Amino acid sequence: MGHTKPQFPCFQWRKSEHGDWERDVDECEMFYILSIREGSGCYPVTGCASFTTDSSNNPTINEDNHEKGYRVEDALRKAWMTLCYRHPTLRSRINYDEDSGQWKRVYSILRDMEEEKQWLDSTFKAIDIDVEPLQWFNNDSTYFETSTVFLVRSKEGSQCHQAVFIRCPHDVTDGVGVLQLIDQLFHHAAKAYKEGVSYILRESGNDHARLSPCLRVAAAIPESFSEAQFKRFEDIQTENGEIYNHPGLLGLPPSSVASASGQGKRQRLSLSIPEATTKQILHNCKSIAPGVSVTHVFMAALAQTLCSLQPQKEESYPVRYVNHSMLNLRPYFRNPYDSPEHAAAAYHTVSAQALRIDLAVPSSSSDAKNRDRVDELPQIATKVRDYYKLVRPVSSTDEQIILAPLMFKSLIPPPGSDPHAVSDPPFYPVPLSSIGNVVSIVTADHDPFKLTRVWAASEPIGAGVAIFLGTWDGQIELSAVFDTRYHDAEYIENFLQRIVDCVYEGLRINEHTAPSQAMPVEQGEMYL
Repeated sequence: MGHTKPQFPCFQWRKSEHGDWERDVDECEMFYILSIREGSGCYPVTGCASFTTDSSNNPTINEDNHEKGYRVEDALRKAWMTLCYRHPTLRSRINYDEDSGQWKRVYSILRDMEEEKQWLDSTFKAIDIDVEPLQWFNNDSTYFETSTVFLVRSKEGSQCHQAVFIRCPHDVTDGVGVLQLIDQLFHHAAKAYKEGVSYILRESGNDHARLSPCLRVAAAIPESFSEAQFKRFEDIQTENGEIYNHPGLLGLPPSSVASASGQGKRQRLSLSIPEATTKQILHNCKSIAPGVSVTHVFMAALAQTLCSLQPQKEESYPVRYVNHSMLNLRPYFRNPYDSPEHAAAAYHTVSAQALRIDLAVPSSSSDAKNRDRVDELPQIATKVRDYYKLVRPVSSTDEQIILAPLMFKSLIPPPGSDPHAVSDPPFYPVPLSSIGNVVSIVTADHDPFKLTRVWAASEPIGAGVAIFLGTWDGQIELSAVFDTRYHDAEYIENFLQRIVDCVYEGLRINEHTAPSQAMPVEQGEMYL
């Protein structure tokens, strides 16, 4: 789908009469700003890194734990300041302009040291607790509206835990971007820790020149679409409508003890698969068919697990799992938008085409349920592989990129509606997003900081459960973000385990010699 050289006057950063820098927002940003839950400051995306600090490699440092803790906090504060000067979009916000009736992204310059201190104090929070950091995240995380770093330190008996959470509005960055920010934060923190008072905080002036453009500009998508492009998108939407028009769409049944009343919390749980078993899974995936990956196998296992949780009837009946893939578009952009220089930007899209997996819930009298599931998984994984091959972009002019604004526009909730309102009867969709090997984005060793676990996640829409698949330190990690109004933690943990068990069965891996390790709530992965 070719396109002419784009012109973007409304999306270019320009100085306003108030002295701020501003531009119009595109469809991707509009989707996220209009998907904010009532009572929330933003629709968030979170990157987290648990870490330890070892200064033993530096013989000039001889400090007690209190002094070391101060140096760590000071280094991370300086690193956050440096990160925001290198990525000023982190300090931008989206406002509604009453005069023009338009949404604007606005960047305000810090005019003096006092404004700088006020901003830093409001966006860098050091929190001391007596529970694990992720337990704080799940139950007590602080309200925020703009990009904020939380340094969470906990001590339980003799055990000390430290974690950094970078939390941003999703209109500011995405899953890959927030992981790039985690990596850069610790890069700057390591430098600040070693250099101490001699660390140079910033290069003065010209911050606006480093503001990131919106997706439309970075992807060089034309301002207007041709009739052929509109027709192509309408045809895809018609096909999607036929896919969704099914009486047995698969969702996750609610927990029996969960209650849809009151204000729920979004929480995260994960399961980690040992390194040896991860290697076995990788090997067995390749043996299914050329090109079949871990993502394809886990997507197949997710659909099969949801099918197994549906109520059985006297007769077998058809069900269908539907999913849209989140696509990282950075690799297809021109320089510098294809690099971590623009980590503070949401450069991804939702696949235009929907994935469809048709299954059957066996009858209550059937005794072939497990055997059918084992035989089905390779077949389903191969179909998922073909779907991903269809939607994965191959160039900067791929239709998935060009149609991204139309896709996000189609997802924007109608005026006055609540995107998180639950249907009647309730439906609980379960999308899966894969980010791949996190170590390819985040370096584990930033001496003296050693990152022990890194993950990223966003939140589901409505009553959905968002599943994330990634790998860290040689271990596959399967995680879920869910709403406590509809599902409880034990139920979700069992659900994740059933998906992993389905993978073991389908790949014929002996679960007794390759057990997954259920990670507690306090430990902790997305691709958004």
